[in-house]
Amino acid sequence: MSAKPKATVYKEIADEAAFQLECGKEFASWMAALMIAIRDDHKHSDGRNSAGLAELGVYLADVHLADVERSVDDINGSLASLGGAQ
Repeated sequence: MSAKPKATVYKEIADEAAFQLECGKEFASWMAALMIAIRDDHKHSDGRNSAGLAELGVYLADVHLADVERSVDDINGSLASLGGAQ
């Protein structure tokens, strides 16, 4: 661990966790909008755009999952260096 005081490191961890929660909230909002678009596409245009919209959803979910996994690993690593989350 660096020479930073533990309180500073804990604050950085908490800030990162709060940021990741905000990202998750934003992602959920995007996915809800995308699902509404797919539903409305089926309702109003016989699903002409549904395949592309679904592919976009898969791409967004894959990217988000990779970001979340990396952030969880980073947070757990920081906690482990402080003696927790092992």
